[in-house]
Amino acid sequence: MERKLSTLSALLIGTALVAQVNYKRPHNQLLDQAKAHLAAEDFAEAAKMYKRLLPVDTSFVEVYYEYGLCLANLPGQRDKAIPHLERAVRGGHTEAHYELAVARHRQQRFDDAVDLLHRYKQLNYRAVKDVDVDRLVSMAVNAKELVKKPVDVRIQNMGAMINSAAHDYCPLITADGNTMYFTSRREGTTGGLKDPTGQWLEDVYIAKRIDEVWSNAVNAGKPINTNTHDATVGLNPDGSSMIVYHTSLSLVSGDLFETRFHAGKWQDPLLMTERINSKDHEPSASIAPGGDEIYFTSDRTGGFGGRDLYRIRRLPNGEWSLPLNLGPKVNTPFDEDAPFMHSDGITLFFSSKGHSTMGGYDIFKTTLLDADLNGWGIPENMGYPLNTVNDDIYFCLSEDGYTGYFSSERPGGMGMQDIYQVVFPGSQLEYMVVRGIVADAGDEPVKARILLTDQTGEEVVGIYNTNESTGRYLMVLTPGQRYAMTVEAPGFLTQQSELFAKASDMDGREQAMDILLVRDASTARLTPHE
Repeated sequence: MERKLSTLSALLIGTALVAQVNYKRPHNQLLDQAKAHLAAEDFAEAAKMYKRLLPVDTSFVEVYYEYGLCLANLPGQRDKAIPHLERAVRGGHTEAHYELAVARHRQQRFDDAVDLLHRYKQLNYRAVKDVDVDRLVSMAVNAKELVKKPVDVRIQNMGAMINSAAHDYCPLITADGNTMYFTSRREGTTGGLKDPTGQWLEDVYIAKRIDEVWSNAVNAGKPINTNTHDATVGLNPDGSSMIVYHTSLSLVSGDLFETRFHAGKWQDPLLMTERINSKDHEPSASIAPGGDEIYFTSDRTGGFGGRDLYRIRRLPNGEWSLPLNLGPKVNTPFDEDAPFMHSDGITLFFSSKGHSTMGGYDIFKTTLLDADLNGWGIPENMGYPLNTVNDDIYFCLSEDGYTGYFSSERPGGMGMQDIYQVVFPGSQLEYMVVRGIVADAGDEPVKARILLTDQTGEEVVGIYNTNESTGRYLMVLTPGQRYAMTVEAPGFLTQQSELFAKASDMDGREQAMDILLVRDASTARLTPHE
Protein backbone atom coordinates (compact mmCIF):
# COMPACT_ATOMS: atom_id res chain seq x y z
CA MET A 1 0.00 0.00 0.00
CA GLU A 2 3.04 2.22 -0.05
CA ARG A 3 4.61 4.06 -2.92
CA LYS A 4 8.27 4.96 -3.20
CA LEU A 5 8.40 8.72 -2.74
CA SER A 6 11.81 8.87 -4.38
CA THR A 7 10.21 7.76 -7.65
CA LEU A 8 7.35 10.17 -7.18
CA SER A 9 9.72 13.00 -6.41
CA ALA A 10 11.41 12.63 -9.77
CA LEU A 11 8.05 12.87 -11.48
CA LEU A 12 7.09 15.95 -9.48
CA ILE A 13 10.28 17.83 -10.25
CA GLY A 14 10.04 16.99 -13.93
CA THR A 15 6.42 18.01 -14.36
CA ALA A 16 5.98 20.50 -17.17
CA LEU A 17 3.69 23.27 -16.08
CA VAL A 18 1.13 24.76 -18.42
CA ALA A 19 0.02 28.34 -17.94
CA GLN A 20 -2.52 28.57 -15.12
CA VAL A 21 -5.24 31.10 -14.64
CA ASN A 22 -4.21 33.95 -12.32
CA TYR A 23 -0.69 32.53 -11.90
CA LYS A 24 2.00 35.20 -11.83
CA ARG A 25 5.73 34.80 -11.42
CA PRO A 26 5.54 34.72 -7.57
CA HIS A 27 2.97 31.91 -7.77
CA ASN A 28 5.13 29.87 -10.13
CA GLN A 29 8.12 30.42 -7.88
CA LEU A 30 6.11 29.32 -4.84
CA LEU A 31 4.96 26.24 -6.73
CA ASP A 32 8.55 25.36 -7.61
CA GLN A 33 9.51 25.67 -3.96
CA ALA A 34 6.55 23.53 -2.88
CA LYS A 35 7.51 20.81 -5.35
CA ALA A 36 11.11 20.89 -4.12
CA HIS A 37 9.96 20.43 -0.50
CA LEU A 38 7.63 17.61 -1.53
CA ALA A 39 10.43 15.89 -3.47
CA ALA A 40 12.59 16.14 -0.32
CA GLU A 41 9.70 14.64 1.69
CA ASP A 42 9.40 17.81 3.77
CA PHE A 43 5.64 17.44 3.77
CA ALA A 44 4.87 20.01 6.46
CA GLU A 45 6.65 22.88 4.68
CA ALA A 46 5.33 21.84 1.26
CA ALA A 47 1.76 21.71 2.60
CA LYS A 48 1.96 25.31 3.79
CA MET A 49 2.91 26.45 0.29
CA TYR A 50 0.31 24.37 -1.56
CA LYS A 51 -2.39 25.65 0.80
CA ARG A 52 -1.53 29.23 -0.23
CA LEU A 53 -1.77 28.25 -3.92
CA LEU A 54 -5.16 26.48 -3.75
CA PRO A 55 -7.37 29.62 -4.14
CA VAL A 56 -5.20 31.12 -6.90
CA ASP A 57 -6.58 28.73 -9.53
CA THR A 58 -9.29 26.34 -8.29
CA SER A 59 -9.13 24.37 -11.56
CA PHE A 60 -5.45 23.48 -11.13
CA VAL A 61 -5.93 19.84 -10.04
CA GLU A 62 -2.20 19.18 -9.77
CA VAL A 63 -2.00 21.47 -6.73
CA TYR A 64 -4.97 19.71 -5.12
CA TYR A 65 -3.30 16.35 -5.70
CA GLU A 66 0.09 17.36 -4.35
CA TYR A 67 -1.44 19.13 -1.35
CA GLY A 68 -3.45 15.98 -0.62
CA LEU A 69 -0.26 13.93 -0.95
CA CYS A 70 1.40 16.12 1.68
CA LEU A 71 -1.51 15.75 4.10
CA ALA A 72 -1.62 11.98 3.58
CA ASN A 73 1.97 11.78 4.81
CA LEU A 74 1.60 14.05 7.85
CA PRO A 75 0.75 12.54 11.26
CA GLY A 76 -2.95 12.92 12.04
CA GLN A 77 -3.74 14.61 8.71
CA ARG A 78 -4.67 11.65 6.50
CA ASP A 79 -8.42 12.23 6.58
CA LYS A 80 -7.95 15.87 5.59
CA ALA A 81 -6.24 14.73 2.40
CA ILE A 82 -9.31 12.95 1.04
CA PRO A 83 -11.39 15.94 -0.24
CA HIS A 84 -8.36 17.26 -2.12
CA LEU A 85 -7.63 13.87 -3.69
CA GLU A 86 -11.30 13.54 -4.66
CA ARG A 87 -11.14 16.94 -6.32
CA ALA A 88 -8.02 15.87 -8.25
CA VAL A 89 -9.68 12.63 -9.40
CA ARG A 90 -12.71 14.53 -10.68
CA GLY A 91 -10.30 16.74 -12.59
CA GLY A 92 -8.73 13.72 -14.25
CA HIS A 93 -5.39 13.62 -12.41
CA THR A 94 -3.86 10.18 -13.01
CA GLU A 95 -1.91 9.61 -9.79
CA ALA A 96 -4.76 10.91 -7.64
CA HIS A 97 -6.66 7.71 -8.51
CA TYR A 98 -4.01 5.61 -6.80
CA GLU A 99 -3.64 7.85 -3.76
CA LEU A 100 -7.41 8.06 -3.29
CA ALA A 101 -7.56 4.24 -3.53
CA VAL A 102 -5.02 4.07 -0.69
CA ALA A 103 -7.20 6.46 1.32
CA ARG A 104 -10.36 4.45 0.58
CA HIS A 105 -8.54 1.31 1.73
CA ARG A 106 -7.75 3.00 5.06
CA GLN A 107 -11.43 3.99 5.34
CA GLN A 108 -12.29 0.28 4.86
CA ARG A 109 -14.17 1.18 1.67
CA PHE A 110 -12.56 -1.77 -0.06
CA ASP A 111 -14.86 -2.01 -3.09
CA ASP A 112 -14.29 1.69 -3.85
CA ALA A 113 -10.53 1.17 -3.52
CA VAL A 114 -10.58 -1.74 -5.96
CA ASP A 115 -12.70 0.22 -8.44
CA LEU A 116 -10.26 3.17 -8.34
CA LEU A 117 -7.31 0.83 -8.85
CA HIS A 118 -8.93 -0.82 -11.88
CA ARG A 119 -9.57 2.62 -13.35
CA TYR A 120 -6.01 3.64 -12.58
CA LYS A 121 -4.64 0.67 -14.53
CA GLN A 122 -6.46 1.90 -17.64
CA LEU A 123 -4.66 5.25 -17.57
CA ASN A 124 -1.41 6.07 -19.38
CA TYR A 125 1.93 7.23 -17.96
CA ARG A 126 1.37 5.82 -14.48
CA ALA A 127 3.99 6.04 -11.71
CA VAL A 128 2.95 2.80 -9.99
CA LYS A 129 3.68 -0.53 -11.68
CA ASP A 130 0.97 -3.09 -12.35
CA VAL A 131 2.47 -5.54 -9.84
CA ASP A 132 2.17 -2.96 -7.05
CA VAL A 133 -1.35 -2.00 -8.07
CA ASP A 134 -2.37 -5.65 -8.11
CA ARG A 135 -0.83 -6.12 -4.67
CA LEU A 136 -3.03 -3.37 -3.23
CA VAL A 137 -6.06 -4.96 -4.92
CA SER A 138 -5.14 -8.26 -3.25
CA MET A 139 -4.79 -6.56 0.14
CA ALA A 140 -8.21 -4.94 -0.26
CA VAL A 141 -9.81 -8.29 -1.10
CA ASN A 142 -8.07 -9.97 1.84
CA ALA A 143 -8.99 -7.14 4.22
CA LYS A 144 -12.64 -7.33 3.18
CA GLU A 145 -12.74 -11.05 3.99
CA LEU A 146 -11.00 -10.63 7.36
CA VAL A 147 -13.36 -7.81 8.37
CA LYS A 148 -16.30 -10.10 7.54
CA LYS A 149 -14.97 -12.71 10.00
CA PRO A 150 -13.65 -10.84 13.05
CA VAL A 151 -11.80 -12.85 15.68
CA ASP A 152 -13.15 -12.99 19.21
CA VAL A 153 -10.88 -10.65 21.16
CA ARG A 154 -11.26 -7.76 23.57
CA ILE A 155 -9.08 -4.75 22.71
CA GLN A 156 -8.70 -1.63 24.81
CA ASN A 157 -6.51 1.43 24.68
CA MET A 158 -4.09 1.49 27.63
CA GLY A 159 -5.29 4.97 28.48
CA ALA A 160 -3.70 8.18 29.68
CA MET A 161 -1.52 6.48 32.31
CA ILE A 162 0.46 4.88 29.46
CA ASN A 163 -0.32 6.75 26.22
CA SER A 164 0.15 10.38 25.28
CA ALA A 165 -0.76 12.68 22.39
CA ALA A 166 2.55 11.71 20.76
CA HIS A 167 3.75 8.34 19.44
CA ASP A 168 3.83 5.54 22.05
CA TYR A 169 4.90 2.10 20.90
CA CYS A 170 6.93 -1.09 21.30
CA PRO A 171 5.65 -2.33 24.69
CA LEU A 172 7.81 -4.91 26.50
CA ILE A 173 6.22 -6.83 29.39
CA THR A 174 7.95 -8.92 32.03
CA ALA A 175 6.75 -12.52 32.32
CA ASP A 176 4.83 -11.75 35.52
CA GLY A 177 2.89 -9.07 33.63
CA ASN A 178 3.59 -6.36 36.19
CA THR A 179 6.21 -4.17 34.51
CA MET A 180 6.03 -2.50 31.10
CA TYR A 181 8.78 -0.71 29.21
CA PHE A 182 7.91 1.18 26.04
CA THR A 183 9.08 3.92 23.68
CA SER A 184 7.51 7.38 23.58
CA ARG A 185 8.07 10.60 21.65
CA ARG A 186 6.26 12.77 24.19
CA GLU A 187 7.50 16.07 25.54
CA GLY A 188 10.12 15.72 28.26
CA THR A 189 12.71 13.73 26.35
CA THR A 190 16.04 13.38 28.15
CA GLY A 191 17.96 15.55 25.70
CA GLY A 192 15.11 18.02 25.19
CA LEU A 193 15.61 17.81 21.42
CA LYS A 194 13.34 17.43 18.38
CA ASP A 195 14.03 15.85 15.01
CA PRO A 196 13.72 17.73 11.68
CA THR A 197 9.99 16.88 11.50
CA GLY A 198 9.33 18.65 14.79
CA GLN A 199 8.79 15.48 16.86
CA TRP A 200 10.51 14.93 20.18
CA LEU A 201 13.27 12.33 20.15
CA GLU A 202 12.47 8.85 21.44
CA ASP A 203 12.89 7.91 25.10
CA VAL A 204 12.21 4.74 27.09
CA TYR A 205 9.40 4.86 29.68
CA ILE A 206 8.40 2.46 32.44
CA ALA A 207 5.06 1.67 34.11
CA LYS A 208 4.14 -0.71 36.96
CA ARG A 209 0.94 -2.67 37.49
CA ILE A 210 -0.22 -2.78 41.09
CA ASP A 211 -3.47 -4.58 42.01
CA GLU A 212 -4.38 -4.83 38.30
CA VAL A 213 -4.03 -1.05 37.81
CA TRP A 214 -1.21 0.48 35.77
CA SER A 215 0.74 3.33 37.32
CA ASN A 216 1.50 6.54 35.47
CA ALA A 217 4.40 5.93 33.09
CA VAL A 218 7.65 7.67 33.96
CA ASN A 219 10.84 8.31 32.03
CA ALA A 220 13.30 5.47 32.63
CA GLY A 221 16.11 8.03 32.89
CA LYS A 222 19.82 7.49 32.47
CA PRO A 223 21.73 5.37 31.59
CA ILE A 224 19.00 3.87 29.35
CA ASN A 225 18.02 7.25 27.94
CA THR A 226 20.54 9.62 26.37
CA ASN A 227 20.44 12.85 24.38
CA THR A 228 19.67 10.93 21.15
CA HIS A 229 16.93 8.49 20.11
CA ASP A 230 16.51 5.73 22.72
CA ALA A 231 13.99 2.98 22.07
CA THR A 232 12.84 -0.29 23.60
CA VAL A 233 13.63 -3.35 21.52
CA GLY A 234 13.63 -6.62 23.49
CA LEU A 235 13.30 -7.82 27.08
CA ASN A 236 14.40 -11.00 28.80
CA PRO A 237 11.24 -12.69 30.24
CA ASP A 238 12.42 -12.18 33.84
CA GLY A 239 13.23 -8.53 33.18
CA SER A 240 16.93 -8.93 33.93
CA SER A 241 18.18 -7.87 30.51
CA MET A 242 16.89 -5.39 27.94
CA ILE A 243 17.92 -4.52 24.38
CA VAL A 244 17.67 -0.84 23.48
CA TYR A 245 18.30 1.08 20.28
CA HIS A 246 20.50 4.19 20.40
CA THR A 247 21.19 6.46 17.45
CA SER A 248 24.46 8.21 16.84
CA LEU A 249 24.84 11.89 17.72
CA SER A 250 24.01 12.75 14.10
CA LEU A 251 20.68 10.86 14.48
CA VAL A 252 21.37 9.26 11.10
CA SER A 253 22.38 5.73 12.11
CA GLY A 254 22.07 3.59 15.21
CA ASP A 255 22.88 0.27 16.88
CA LEU A 256 21.47 -2.19 19.38
CA PHE A 257 22.79 -2.18 22.95
CA GLU A 258 22.12 -4.52 25.88
CA THR A 259 21.67 -3.35 29.45
CA ARG A 260 21.35 -5.55 32.53
CA PHE A 261 19.38 -4.95 35.72
CA HIS A 262 21.70 -5.29 38.70
CA ALA A 263 21.60 -4.07 42.30
CA GLY A 264 18.21 -2.47 41.72
CA LYS A 265 19.12 -0.41 38.67
CA TRP A 266 19.89 -0.65 34.97
CA GLN A 267 23.56 -0.72 34.08
CA ASP A 268 25.27 1.17 31.27
CA PRO A 269 24.13 -0.31 27.93
CA LEU A 270 26.86 -2.21 26.07
CA LEU A 271 27.12 -2.41 22.29
CA MET A 272 25.85 -5.78 21.09
CA THR A 273 27.82 -8.18 18.92
CA GLU A 274 28.73 -7.25 15.35
CA ARG A 275 26.93 -10.45 14.38
CA ILE A 276 23.77 -8.35 14.93
CA ASN A 277 24.89 -4.76 14.43
CA SER A 278 26.10 -3.96 10.93
CA LYS A 279 26.41 -1.04 8.54
CA ASP A 280 22.77 -1.72 7.68
CA HIS A 281 19.70 -1.08 9.83
CA GLU A 282 18.78 -3.38 12.76
CA PRO A 283 15.82 -1.76 14.56
CA SER A 284 14.26 -4.70 16.44
CA ALA A 285 15.29 -7.78 18.41
CA SER A 286 13.90 -10.35 20.84
CA ILE A 287 15.73 -12.36 23.49
CA ALA A 288 14.66 -16.00 23.49
CA PRO A 289 14.21 -17.79 26.85
CA GLY A 290 17.54 -18.73 28.36
CA GLY A 291 19.27 -15.82 26.64
CA ASP A 292 21.19 -18.02 24.21
CA GLU A 293 19.22 -17.03 21.11
CA ILE A 294 18.36 -13.60 19.73
CA TYR A 295 15.92 -12.95 16.90
CA PHE A 296 16.41 -9.63 15.14
CA THR A 297 15.45 -7.50 12.13
CA SER A 298 17.87 -6.34 9.45
CA ASP A 299 17.74 -4.96 5.92
CA ARG A 300 21.22 -6.31 5.12
CA THR A 301 21.96 -7.68 1.67
CA GLY A 302 21.30 -11.34 0.99
CA GLY A 303 17.77 -11.40 2.36
CA PHE A 304 14.45 -11.90 0.61
CA GLY A 305 13.73 -8.18 0.28
CA GLY A 306 13.23 -5.21 2.57
CA ARG A 307 13.66 -6.05 6.24
CA ASP A 308 14.07 -9.73 7.14
CA LEU A 309 14.11 -11.66 10.39
CA TYR A 310 17.31 -13.40 11.49
CA ARG A 311 18.50 -15.53 14.41
CA ILE A 312 21.85 -15.91 16.15
CA ARG A 313 22.79 -18.51 18.79
CA ARG A 314 25.40 -18.55 21.52
CA LEU A 315 27.97 -21.22 20.69
CA PRO A 316 29.52 -23.59 23.27
CA ASN A 317 32.63 -21.36 23.41
CA GLY A 318 30.49 -18.37 24.39
CA GLU A 319 30.74 -16.62 21.02
CA TRP A 320 27.73 -15.80 18.86
CA SER A 321 26.99 -17.70 15.67
CA LEU A 322 26.69 -16.11 12.26
CA PRO A 323 23.20 -14.69 11.55
CA LEU A 324 20.72 -17.19 10.11
CA ASN A 325 17.92 -15.85 7.91
CA LEU A 326 14.61 -17.42 9.03
CA GLY A 327 13.87 -18.34 5.43
CA PRO A 328 11.08 -17.87 2.87
CA LYS A 329 8.26 -19.19 5.06
CA VAL A 330 8.75 -16.26 7.43
CA ASN A 331 10.37 -13.61 5.25
CA THR A 332 8.88 -12.10 2.09
CA PRO A 333 10.01 -9.58 -0.56
CA PHE A 334 8.44 -6.95 1.73
CA ASP A 335 9.28 -5.81 5.27
CA GLU A 336 9.18 -8.11 8.29
CA ASP A 337 9.83 -6.51 11.67
CA ALA A 338 9.26 -6.60 15.45
CA PRO A 339 10.00 -10.28 16.27
CA PHE A 340 8.80 -11.53 19.66
CA MET A 341 9.81 -15.03 20.68
CA HIS A 342 7.51 -16.16 23.47
CA SER A 343 8.99 -17.59 26.63
CA ASP A 344 7.86 -21.04 25.44
CA GLY A 345 10.78 -20.87 22.98
CA ILE A 346 8.61 -22.08 20.09
CA THR A 347 5.97 -19.47 19.22
CA LEU A 348 7.25 -16.47 17.26
CA PHE A 349 5.15 -13.36 16.71
CA PHE A 350 6.17 -10.70 14.20
CA SER A 351 4.75 -8.01 11.94
CA SER A 352 4.85 -8.08 8.16
CA LYS A 353 3.88 -6.01 5.16
CA GLY A 354 3.86 -9.21 3.13
CA HIS A 355 2.01 -12.53 3.57
CA SER A 356 -1.77 -12.01 3.87
CA THR A 357 -1.65 -8.48 5.27
CA MET A 358 -4.72 -6.24 5.43
CA GLY A 359 -2.47 -3.24 4.74
CA GLY A 360 0.62 -1.81 6.35
CA TYR A 361 2.08 -4.04 9.04
CA ASP A 362 -0.09 -6.90 10.30
CA ILE A 363 0.72 -9.16 13.26
CA PHE A 364 1.43 -12.81 12.45
CA LYS A 365 2.43 -15.86 14.44
CA THR A 366 4.39 -18.94 13.45
CA THR A 367 5.77 -21.96 15.25
CA LEU A 368 9.27 -23.38 15.29
CA LEU A 369 8.89 -26.92 13.96
CA ASP A 370 12.53 -27.94 13.72
CA ALA A 371 15.15 -25.83 15.46
CA ASP A 372 18.11 -27.60 13.87
CA LEU A 373 16.78 -27.23 10.33
CA ASN A 374 15.33 -23.73 10.78
CA GLY A 375 11.88 -25.15 10.06
CA TRP A 376 8.89 -22.86 10.60
CA GLY A 377 5.16 -23.26 10.22
CA ILE A 378 3.20 -21.16 7.76
CA PRO A 379 2.64 -17.71 9.36
CA GLU A 380 -0.94 -17.08 10.46
CA ASN A 381 -2.56 -13.64 10.27
CA MET A 382 -3.97 -13.01 13.75
CA GLY A 383 -7.09 -11.49 12.26
CA TYR A 384 -9.29 -8.42 12.50
CA PRO A 385 -9.74 -6.34 14.68
CA LEU A 386 -6.30 -7.05 16.17
CA ASN A 387 -5.00 -6.25 12.69
CA THR A 388 -6.34 -3.29 10.73
CA VAL A 389 -5.60 -1.49 7.48
CA ASN A 390 -2.97 0.60 9.31
CA ASP A 391 0.28 -0.48 10.96
CA ASP A 392 -0.24 -2.99 13.78
CA ILE A 393 3.13 -3.90 15.21
CA TYR A 394 5.32 -4.66 18.25
CA PHE A 395 3.14 -7.45 19.64
CA CYS A 396 4.11 -9.28 22.81
CA LEU A 397 2.21 -11.96 24.74
CA SER A 398 1.85 -12.88 28.40
CA GLU A 399 3.27 -16.09 29.84
CA ASP A 400 -0.09 -17.88 29.78
CA GLY A 401 -0.92 -16.76 26.23
CA TYR A 402 -4.13 -14.94 27.11
CA THR A 403 -3.08 -11.26 27.15
CA GLY A 404 -1.14 -9.36 24.51
CA TYR A 405 0.11 -5.81 24.04
CA PHE A 406 0.81 -4.06 20.75
CA SER A 407 1.08 -0.69 19.01
CA SER A 408 -1.41 0.69 16.54
CA GLU A 409 -2.76 3.93 15.10
CA ARG A 410 -6.54 3.53 14.95
CA PRO A 411 -9.69 5.63 15.42
CA GLY A 412 -10.41 6.55 19.02
CA GLY A 413 -6.77 6.66 20.07
CA MET A 414 -5.13 9.36 22.12
CA GLY A 415 -3.02 10.57 19.24
CA MET A 416 -0.48 9.12 16.82
CA GLN A 417 0.47 5.52 17.66
CA ASP A 418 -0.91 4.16 20.95
CA ILE A 419 -0.32 1.04 23.01
CA TYR A 420 -3.26 -1.36 23.25
CA GLN A 421 -4.06 -4.43 25.31
CA VAL A 422 -5.75 -7.44 23.72
CA VAL A 423 -7.37 -10.25 25.71
CA PHE A 424 -8.00 -13.56 23.95
CA PRO A 425 -10.77 -15.99 24.97
CA GLY A 426 -8.26 -18.85 24.79
CA SER A 427 -4.52 -19.19 24.99
CA GLN A 428 -2.61 -18.29 21.84
CA LEU A 429 -0.21 -21.13 22.65
CA GLU A 430 -2.56 -23.82 21.37
CA TYR A 431 -0.07 -26.52 20.54
CA MET A 432 1.69 -29.41 22.12
CA VAL A 433 5.23 -30.62 21.75
CA VAL A 434 6.09 -34.26 21.09
CA ARG A 435 9.78 -34.88 21.62
CA GLY A 436 12.07 -37.83 22.13
CA ILE A 437 14.94 -39.89 20.71
CA VAL A 438 15.10 -42.31 17.80
CA ALA A 439 17.57 -45.09 18.64
CA ASP A 440 18.42 -48.68 17.76
CA ALA A 441 18.31 -51.74 19.98
CA GLY A 442 21.71 -50.85 21.41
CA ASP A 443 20.51 -47.35 22.42
CA GLU A 444 22.65 -45.79 19.70
CA PRO A 445 21.08 -42.65 18.14
CA VAL A 446 19.71 -43.01 14.62
CA LYS A 447 19.53 -40.33 11.95
CA ALA A 448 15.94 -40.85 10.87
CA ARG A 449 13.18 -39.14 8.92
CA ILE A 450 9.71 -38.84 10.46
CA LEU A 451 6.79 -38.24 8.11
CA LEU A 452 3.55 -37.11 9.70
CA THR A 453 0.26 -37.01 7.76
CA ASP A 454 -3.41 -36.82 8.61
CA GLN A 455 -5.15 -40.12 9.32
CA THR A 456 -6.03 -40.62 5.66
CA GLY A 457 -2.38 -40.29 4.67
CA GLU A 458 -3.30 -37.72 2.03
CA GLU A 459 -2.18 -34.47 3.66
CA VAL A 460 1.40 -34.08 4.86
CA VAL A 461 1.47 -32.34 8.25
CA GLY A 462 5.24 -32.21 8.62
CA ILE A 463 8.57 -33.86 7.86
CA TYR A 464 11.02 -34.02 10.76
CA ASN A 465 14.64 -35.14 10.83
CA THR A 466 16.39 -36.34 13.95
CA ASN A 467 19.69 -34.90 15.09
CA GLU A 468 22.48 -37.01 13.61
CA SER A 469 24.53 -37.01 16.82
CA THR A 470 21.82 -37.39 19.44
CA GLY A 471 18.83 -38.89 17.61
CA ARG A 472 16.61 -36.24 19.14
CA TYR A 473 13.54 -34.86 17.41
CA LEU A 474 10.80 -32.36 18.20
CA MET A 475 7.34 -32.02 16.66
CA VAL A 476 4.80 -29.26 17.31
CA LEU A 477 1.26 -30.62 16.93
CA THR A 478 -2.39 -29.79 17.56
CA PRO A 479 -3.66 -31.22 20.86
CA GLY A 480 -6.19 -34.02 20.56
CA GLN A 481 -5.41 -34.81 16.91
CA ARG A 482 -4.53 -38.24 15.51
CA TYR A 483 -1.83 -38.60 12.88
CA ALA A 484 -0.35 -41.31 10.68
CA MET A 485 3.38 -41.54 11.39
CA THR A 486 6.11 -43.11 9.27
CA VAL A 487 9.67 -43.40 10.59
CA GLU A 488 12.42 -44.45 8.21
CA ALA A 489 16.20 -44.63 8.25
CA PRO A 490 18.77 -46.35 5.99
CA GLY A 491 19.39 -49.92 7.15
CA PHE A 492 16.34 -50.04 9.40
CA LEU A 493 12.85 -51.39 8.98
CA THR A 494 10.35 -48.63 8.13
CA GLN A 495 7.90 -48.18 10.97
CA GLN A 496 4.30 -47.08 10.49
CA SER A 497 1.95 -46.29 13.34
CA GLU A 498 -0.71 -43.93 14.62
CA LEU A 499 0.25 -41.01 16.82
CA PHE A 500 -2.33 -39.49 19.13
CA ALA A 501 -1.32 -36.03 20.40
CA LYS A 502 -2.67 -36.17 23.91
CA ALA A 503 -4.59 -33.04 24.85
CA SER A 504 -2.44 -30.75 26.97
CA ASP A 505 -3.31 -29.99 30.56
CA MET A 506 -2.87 -26.84 32.60
CA ASP A 507 0.65 -27.77 33.65
CA GLY A 508 2.26 -28.31 30.31
CA ARG A 509 2.02 -29.03 26.61
CA GLU A 510 4.59 -31.78 26.18
CA GLN A 511 4.42 -35.47 25.35
CA ALA A 512 7.64 -37.48 25.45
CA MET A 513 8.00 -40.44 23.10
CA ASP A 514 11.12 -42.41 22.20
CA ILE A 515 11.13 -44.44 18.99
CA LEU A 516 13.03 -47.72 18.71
CA LEU A 517 14.04 -48.88 15.22
CA VAL A 518 15.30 -52.42 14.60
CA ARG A 519 17.45 -53.95 11.89
CA ASP A 520 15.67 -57.35 11.82
CA ALA A 521 12.13 -58.41 10.97
CA SER A 522 10.70 -57.78 14.44
CA THR A 523 8.12 -55.07 14.84
CA ALA A 524 9.41 -51.67 15.92
CA ARG A 525 7.81 -50.41 19.06
CA LEU A 526 7.12 -47.09 20.71
CA THR A 527 8.21 -46.47 24.27
CA PRO A 528 6.23 -43.56 25.67
CA HIS A 529 7.49 -41.96 28.89
CA GLU A 530 4.73 -42.28 31.41
